[in-house]
Amino acid sequence: MTVSTVEASRPDRLVAAASDLGGKISALDAEIASQRQALAALRASWQGQAATAAIAKAEQTLNQQEDLRARLSALQQVLRSGGTQMSETRTALLVVVEMLRHTGWQVADDGTATPPPFPALLRLMAPAWTALVKKLLAVFAAIDGQTAGAITAALGGPVPATPPGTLGDPRQLPPAGTKPEDVKKWWDSLSQDEKNQLTAEHPPELGNLNGIPAEVRDDVNQAVMQDDLARVRDAAAQHGVSTDEVLAHPDAYGLTSADATRYGNAVQTQKGLEKMAAEGTKDRPVMLWAYDPLAFNGQGKAAVAIGNPDKAQNTAVVVPGTGSSVEQGWLEGENATNLYDQMRRGDPDESTSVIAWMGYDAPDSPTDPRIATPWLAREGGDMLAADVNGLSATHEGVPSELTVIGHSYGATTVADAFAGSGMHADNAVLIGSPGTDLARNAGDFHLPEGGQVYVGAASSDPVSWLGQAGAVPDIINRGLNSPLGLEAGLGNDPAGDSFGSTRFDAEVPGRSGLPDFGDHSRYYDVGSESLRAMTDIANGNGDTLDDNGLTAEGRKQLHIGLPDKVNVPFLGEVDLPNWDTRIPGTPAINDPEGDRGTVTKDHQY
Repeated sequence: MTVSTVEASRPDRLVAAASDLGGKISALDAEIASQRQALAALRASWQGQAATAAIAKAEQTLNQQEDLRARLSALQQVLRSGGTQMSETRTALLVVVEMLRHTGWQVADDGTATPPPFPALLRLMAPAWTALVKKLLAVFAAIDGQTAGAITAALGGPVPATPPGTLGDPRQLPPAGTKPEDVKKWWDSLSQDEKNQLTAEHPPELGNLNGIPAEVRDDVNQAVMQDDLARVRDAAAQHGVSTDEVLAHPDAYGLTSADATRYGNAVQTQKGLEKMAAEGTKDRPVMLWAYDPLAFNGQGKAAVAIGNPDKAQNTAVVVPGTGSSVEQGWLEGENATNLYDQMRRGDPDESTSVIAWMGYDAPDSPTDPRIATPWLAREGGDMLAADVNGLSATHEGVPSELTVIGHSYGATTVADAFAGSGMHADNAVLIGSPGTDLARNAGDFHLPEGGQVYVGAASSDPVSWLGQAGAVPDIINRGLNSPLGLEAGLGNDPAGDSFGSTRFDAEVPGRSGLPDFGDHSRYYDVGSESLRAMTDIANGNGDTLDDNGLTAEGRKQLHIGLPDKVNVPFLGEVDLPNWDTRIPGTPAINDPEGDRGTVTKDHQY
């Protein structure tokens, strides 16, 4: 890899291609759904040996289309991730090369840096600059090679033909990336019969299209989910075997691995819907607001709304962190339901919606090397911003009070959605945040007048202290030859008193004063300080936190100062001037919350 090659490269086109591919995937989803609808009608109207053979052939082709769809989804992820990382690496390399050339250095195509003749001292720096440029070239080459290999793997396999003689979509759906406001105008332009027909045929992309009303999205997504469940169960019943047997050998029963993946994530999504709909303050009306079981290499995408976000006066979006996915059953957790129940109790006269948003590829576990890099947060921020910004297009009446809450790596994702992807909401809440990446301070969230960045950080939560590391992760990463890629660490600690956030109480009862990773998962506990604070914020009552004794001081840098008095021989006590200052460059490791007295768990409504 050479400097000129990197200069001439256009990795941004890979990201653009990923966006364009989204439209192709949506069109393929519509075609598959349409063909399956037509085949269902065909089964009901045509019997006999010829019908059986024709239907079997069409099913085989449709299964191949499902495989193609899975490959295209994988390709889209590869293009987006590879293009983003190559663009960042290219920028870093060209900044270094331009700086060297601007100061009189010569940079050869292979990365060798040669200093100007004078001063001679610059010769001592040449090996270091050469090593840095060549390292960046090597990183670019490695990402390029990995991306090329992944693209080749994703493109492997035949492209199936479209079964002849089947029905098409009566109206062309807007392509992916269409503004939600334009999608809403398109939907409103359809006749009721056309809307009913589209909903009945339930093309999958319709249920994930921002600008489509929540009730329609729910109808479509639930129908697609039921199709995913029925496909495997019907095959098991037809052959007299268990669903486990079909999932273990899908090819033997006329299905594909994609069908098995869809089934597994449909089961997890249905469990989440059932868990959230259980009785709480009142029956919880749940809606499947987004659903794509093949997303993120089979880990799945889904968003469940408790309460209708199109009609709610107060809406909160809950974004999870590391180890969360549809496949791993995050939707069965209680974070969103606890918040919804408390919001209803806290303000029963106002309508409420809480969206449990599992719409990005979170790091798989604490040992996933991606957890120390911001790439997934930035990609997730783009997707989160698109979904959140689409809520206003379909909302009825007075705009909703909109709060976006991120936990753990999800807090970094929320920060990046605001700071880097243009997300619009009234308030941001970051709990257990390991850092805010692109957002260096609260001003980078670009909130509207009156909006606040709220932060919950338990003094005993070790993850919430990671943002205090500053440049240390990058220094260690570079010293180890960049095993984490070009960039390590997740940015600043939003709980620091210089960040500009409003910190609320989030301590855990019975804390020992020592770090406890278990406390990282206690922010949504019923009765906790943090859940009470988040409830009030999401209900639009964040200004009451201070009156209710729920605000906390930010973490502070170490200070040095003079005593009030000194005892001087022959003079006695002498008053000294008041002088106290922070120690520059030190992390904000002084946490007043750690010294607070008894913490109770009786803050629930």
